[in-house]
Amino acid sequence: MRPSYCLLHFTFLTIFLLTSLPPPSSSNELSLRLELTHIDAGLNLTVHELLRRAAARSKTRMAQLARFAHIRKGGQGQAPVFWGRAGGYEGEYLINFGVGTPPRNLPFIVDTGSTLVWTQCKPCRKCTSQPVPLFDPKKSSSFSKLSCSSKQCAALGSAYSSQCSANPECHFDYSYADGSETIGYIASEKVTFHYSSEPPLSVPQFAIGCARINQGTMASSAGTAGFGRSAESLVSQLGITRFSYCFIPYIPINAKRSRMFLGNAALSSSRAQSTPLLPDDIFYYVSLEGITVGSNRLPFGPGYFGRKKDGSGGTIFDSGTFNTILWTEVFNAVKKAFVSVIKLPVSENTLGADYQLCFDTPRKRFSPESVKIPKLVLHFKGADMDLPRENYVVYDANEKLLCVLIEEETDQSATNIIGNFYQQNMNVLYDLKNQRLSFGPAQCDRL
Repeated sequence: MRPSYCLLHFTFLTIFLLTSLPPPSSSNELSLRLELTHIDAGLNLTVHELLRRAAARSKTRMAQLARFAHIRKGGQGQAPVFWGRAGGYEGEYLINFGVGTPPRNLPFIVDTGSTLVWTQCKPCRKCTSQPVPLFDPKKSSSFSKLSCSSKQCAALGSAYSSQCSANPECHFDYSYADGSETIGYIASEKVTFHYSSEPPLSVPQFAIGCARINQGTMASSAGTAGFGRSAESLVSQLGITRFSYCFIPYIPINAKRSRMFLGNAALSSSRAQSTPLLPDDIFYYVSLEGITVGSNRLPFGPGYFGRKKDGSGGTIFDSGTFNTILWTEVFNAVKKAFVSVIKLPVSENTLGADYQLCFDTPRKRFSPESVKIPKLVLHFKGADMDLPRENYVVYDANEKLLCVLIEEETDQSATNIIGNFYQQNMNVLYDLKNQRLSFGPAQCDRL
């Protein structure tokens, strides 16, 4: 499926702020484990097919984030929802949880780059197809629409409550560059989380968006679970001060699932390093201070990667982007450093075009382990991410290609992105109370 590059911004008209669950202290907050399913799991794809699909998703996501950076730069930015008419963003990892009473188990995209938790609901004037039936509020005894005049909507200020004259509902309307929209309302509903043999955890009066006009692609999910830093996100509504995830290796795709840990279940690994989280109301920005390839640190200091005064630029950790994406000047320096060490011809294969840094390998009697690959280290403030080879190099035996997974961002107003492939087999912890992000090696399939 070809990705859409025309998704754009939205404007919240009204959003419910859950005020009944103040953030608890870390000693008494909930402890919850969740399973994560990759959207490519079970599709029986070759390495080549997996890489092409991942490249398409990354390009879509990159275009969306770049466009949102321009919106923010112009002073219009609010929390993004990544959907659109032609193709759209399918996400990377899914969690399942129950919505309503009795609970309907629904798959949601895990997205650290957006904030709203939403699904398509009946009656739907114009909804896109999804893998499970639409949620029907009439079949839930705990469902309740929020009115625009409610205290929860009014708590967001006049920009939201002033829309009451036009719409009595607590309403949201996301508009996109291609002219499509996602329109719906905010409701109070019970959600239920359940992991394996552990007892289920139910959360009443959870603010969830019900979309009733939606154009886009929902081939794998019924909606999005925003894990961003605003009040309407899943983590904020649960009142937790920390969460973590551990992604099992993407290649080869297997039956095992990745893990997510919420609240007191989220612990750092014994060999973890940590770096400060920079202020933002959506994304998880960090201070990237340099990059080393092999034994050579590239000529980019801490100031080069920082956010600009208008809020553009900077570097984020993102669960929803596969590739790691760097500005052109940095990408070219990284590419030059790898090409100088890897003694193979740079490929002109179409997959090489997708990934921009692939090498042709001999057709016979070739072992990828025989190729000297320089180390890749990302230097953050107070922490060095010394990547194992399998976190940035992939060999496609059918196409005889050796690829270094890195993507170029030509727009320096956009963000650099540390994608989820670089994060595999790492326990990545978001400590919201102390505003720090930590990462350390882990065997994610054993957690």
